[in-house]
Amino acid sequence: MLMTNRLHPQGVTTIPDGPLIGSNVLKSYSGDAGDRTNGFAQTLPPFILKFPAVSAMAVALFGSGLFHLVWLWWTGSEWEGPLSLRKPGLFGISGGMTLWSIAWVLTRLVPNRWDRIFANSMAAGLFLEVGLITVQQWRGVASHFNRSTDFDAFVESIMFGLISLFTFGICWLAIRSIRLPPMPVVTKLAIRSGLWLLVASCALGFMATFLGEASAAAGNSPSLWGRAGILKYPHGAALHAIQVFPILAYLLNSFHVPRARRQMVFVVSAQVLFLFHAVWQTLHGRSRFDFDWVGGSLLVLSGLFLAVPAIAFLTTLNSVLKNGDWLHRR
Repeated sequence: MLMTNRLHPQGVTTIPDGPLIGSNVLKSYSGDAGDRTNGFAQTLPPFILKFPAVSAMAVALFGSGLFHLVWLWWTGSEWEGPLSLRKPGLFGISGGMTLWSIAWVLTRLVPNRWDRIFANSMAAGLFLEVGLITVQQWRGVASHFNRSTDFDAFVESIMFGLISLFTFGICWLAIRSIRLPPMPVVTKLAIRSGLWLLVASCALGFMATFLGEASAAAGNSPSLWGRAGILKYPHGAALHAIQVFPILAYLLNSFHVPRARRQMVFVVSAQVLFLFHAVWQTLHGRSRFDFDWVGGSLLVLSGLFLAVPAIAFLTTLNSVLKNGDWLHRR
């Protein structure tokens, strides 16, 4: 590796040529604490450096979610029910992961001058929505399908508006992903499919809201459709593809799994089949494990499609471990 001498206030520093980004920073010598801080900052992922406010809100949401789940376990409270602390726990963790994903995706898209304002606005909206859910749970009232008082109705309206704006933002990101800068084809597929599945998940969340309202108006539980269809099941079935797909793409690229693009197509197809399974189960009033032949077939097909890339990856991993050539594959 070529080395370059560059002037520094404290003397001459020898550093490797190339961009000082993330793990590419090998050494950083400095004579003051400020420079050491800058050296540490350069080891952070680029999306954290570019969108620090989004990352901070993501950390806050994720930490809040973990706290509520730990508190739920520690106190032995109920997991199910509209007043369970499960909701701020899961919404917090899910919201934090989603904000990190948005920041990461924005560093992979063609840059736009409004990206930082856009990202901060989306993050603030989701942060506020999860915050309102958390406040309602600690007040001991339901955060959704609750208009028992003027205040509760106002909170639910605000949450609906915030998630609507957030969904428009996700749609805009998905549209922008149609045109991506140069990157591995597997990563492109992961970003595009993950974003469009997140759009589908948001749309299914609105469907759950409207069907829940209809169910409540008929005197039934707003969380169920028909006999036992779980309305939140389809919404959650594809919610985190935007996190899972890029991680799988990274593994496929890092280990040089043969026919990586085909393996990623199988992964995406498995996720889509699972989503169809969840929608079928819910709309036909069936619980998660109450299969008819259609719901069961979709689930089996999803598993078979997922097995193809799983076998390919495990075969490659076994070869890497057996030959000890991991360092050559990074």
